[in-house]
Amino acid sequence: MKKRGLSIVVAMALALGLGYGLAQQTFDVAVFFPGTLGGNPLEPPITAGVTRVRQDFPNVTVRVVEGGAASDWESGLTALVATQTYELIITLTDGMPQILQSVTAMFPDQKYVLLDSAVEGLPNVYSLMYSDEALGFVGGVFAGLLSKNFSMSGDSASPKVGLLAGTPYPQMDNKIHPGYAAGAHYVDPSIEVLFAAVGDWNNPNRARDLALNMFSRGTTAIMSITGGGDPGVHKAASETGRYAIAVNTNQNASMPGVILGSVLKRIDNSIHSAVEAALAGTLAYGTTDIAGVKEGAISIADDDLYREFVPGSIRDELASVMAAIVSGEIDLTALLQAELGN
Repeated sequence: MKKRGLSIVVAMALALGLGYGLAQQTFDVAVFFPGTLGGNPLEPPITAGVTRVRQDFPNVTVRVVEGGAASDWESGLTALVATQTYELIITLTDGMPQILQSVTAMFPDQKYVLLDSAVEGLPNVYSLMYSDEALGFVGGVFAGLLSKNFSMSGDSASPKVGLLAGTPYPQMDNKIHPGYAAGAHYVDPSIEVLFAAVGDWNNPNRARDLALNMFSRGTTAIMSITGGGDPGVHKAASETGRYAIAVNTNQNASMPGVILGSVLKRIDNSIHSAVEAALAGTLAYGTTDIAGVKEGAISIADDDLYREFVPGSIRDELASVMAAIVSGEIDLTALLQAELGN
């Protein structure tokens, strides 16, 4: 009897020990950033997302790896995957789809999440694109509200807002620009939306000249998507006492009182959601999703500077519009189609 009892105790101890080991097993994640994070505007949202993952999922380890120069991205990712350490690798931006195609051919079992871009035909990659029309719409609503409250045209009946791009490209032409116009016109159908393209993605002087031209015509605020040209737009806004709207990351602190708002791609939320889904086994590898306001992927940077320099009435109106998007009261697809049909 004693021998049998001892055997039962040993079996229970082994079972409990095995269960404890499973409970403590880590889920290892790497975030591969194509570039260098120091001073990069994407560093804060990536850091915020990684921090939240570590706080909310104690069994998850996260390592952030910088890819450095573009010529090193493929070799860097290959070396990372070759360690066979990570259950999930998260990467981002348009520089990665072709590299993922190449690396996946060598390591077909590695699982990935690709943010802010998409790759087709890879069953081990989940892609998440941010809604360009939602980004444009939120920026347009904000610019429209600014134009109604701070009209610079001398004629409050015809307020103006502006949008500057580095170059024309399909997402700008078919989604961001019409989305921006739809947002401004949602605030006031009489708002005039001015648009121009710099001609390249690293020309702050040309961007400044175009912005000055828009401001001279009575534009209150310009949303700038010009890459390296953005500082020129912000400088023009400062010189004329007008306003700028930034995109992708929170840039309010770079020129307080001039950059009144930043329309964000919530990379932090996306990193957290991807890890949560991977842990639950619900991440749909081999598919591409598009996320916007409703999914928490597009928002306005609600920081101390936003609250200091933007009147409460404007903040409240913008918050109401975004809540209506989430509830479905505002149909962005229909508004965009109507704008494209004009």
